[in-house]
Amino acid sequence: MEGKKKTVTLDGKRAITWEISDSEDDSDVKQESSTAFANYSDVGARGCSDKEKLETSMAPLEAKAVPLLIPLTPTVSCNSRPEEKKKKQSLEKSKTAQIKTEGKKKSMHKKEEKMKIKQQIAAEKERRKEAAAALKFLRPDQCMKQMIVCVDSGLLEHPGSDILLEVLDSLDCEYHIEHQIIPHSITWKRKVFSSTSGSDGCQEEIAVEREVLLVMQPSYFLRQLSSSMQNASPDGQQGVPDLIHLCPFQNLKDPSIIPYSVVVIGLNTYQWYHQLPQEEPIPGLENETLQLGPEQSMTRHQIEEALVVLQLQGNINVLFLETWQELAQHVSGVTRAAAQRPYKKHQEKQPFSFCAKGKWASGVHVGKDGKGLQETWRKQIQQFNRVSPAMATAIAQAYPSPSLLLRAYQECNTEAERRLLLSNLQVTTEDNKTERRIGPDLSRRVYLFMVSTNPELVLDLSC
Repeated sequence: MEGKKKTVTLDGKRAITWEISDSEDDSDVKQESSTAFANYSDVGARGCSDKEKLETSMAPLEAKAVPLLIPLTPTVSCNSRPEEKKKKQSLEKSKTAQIKTEGKKKSMHKKEEKMKIKQQIAAEKERRKEAAAALKFLRPDQCMKQMIVCVDSGLLEHPGSDILLEVLDSLDCEYHIEHQIIPHSITWKRKVFSSTSGSDGCQEEIAVEREVLLVMQPSYFLRQLSSSMQNASPDGQQGVPDLIHLCPFQNLKDPSIIPYSVVVIGLNTYQWYHQLPQEEPIPGLENETLQLGPEQSMTRHQIEEALVVLQLQGNINVLFLETWQELAQHVSGVTRAAAQRPYKKHQEKQPFSFCAKGKWASGVHVGKDGKGLQETWRKQIQQFNRVSPAMATAIAQAYPSPSLLLRAYQECNTEAERRLLLSNLQVTTEDNKTERRIGPDLSRRVYLFMVSTNPELVLDLSC
């Protein structure tokens, strides 16, 4: 077939002619016509009439060429973009949620740590409060009020028991008359105050002290010793006296746990009263042996041997007193010693309470001007065993600093003079205003402490 020609006239000038063959596809014609329209679409300056004619003539071609100008994109990409966005959004949401949970965990962990620290601080404050309250009852001015002296009712049968009760009335402690496990014995108890968390105030408990004091008559005491002498072992060694069977803790493996004390009242008077005259024989009994009781046939040497056995094997100390007044004074001294024992143990755990470090009540603050050094020196002297505040004050007043005391030692001529330098210092107590001396023992200990270079030296020989 012959090709067809198409002529387009633009503004009266030369026409542009295209030859269209039948063999060519209609799509090529459409592409060329669209290209021509694209090249000549911007000729608006040549006149509006020509432009309108061109647009009118090219309208059928333009309607068919428009779809070819739209870029073709795969349908899969259009559908996948929302899914990718959703995945990204879900990942971002999960990350943000994870970050939030981690932040919450960290904040909760911090809160728990803060709560633990607060609880520890509160527990420490409560513990210090309880320790201060417990220490308050152990002070020397309060410890006697917590003691209870338990007297066996059998002791009231003796005529001198009223003296003992009068002395107990004068003390600040309580005393109870009750039946004891050991007859004719005196024991001690202590009020212990302890506070538990969640309860207001202190709870009172009763603790039994270790001391046991047994009061015996001379006849019974000598009778027990005589029976122990008769039950001597075949090898000649003395056995444990029968006196131990009175102790309730005799079955313990270690009998030294409970210190027992036996007080015998009026032994010398009893022996003197029952001593028989040997100047003249009794008429009618010249050829007969005089039968004496076991308590009357005991000699002083036998008594001393029995006392050694009691002390070594039975942990029992025997004290011989003559009157009930002496017994009452002894009970008073034991009560005071038992009352002050916990406070002394507490003081031993604080060996350097004189130190200026810290801001507690017992500490000494030392200023930059040196104020407080003399008080620290006095506190340091008071750390020696058996040194009262009055004794430490006497030494500190005589020698206000350690350097002055060392200078005084250097001025002494002999070793004995140095050891006894402090022995004659007068000590005045605040209670009874009586004067006494420091003594040679403390003077020797202070001297060795100041001049000795041996770290293993034992200052107190009585320990």
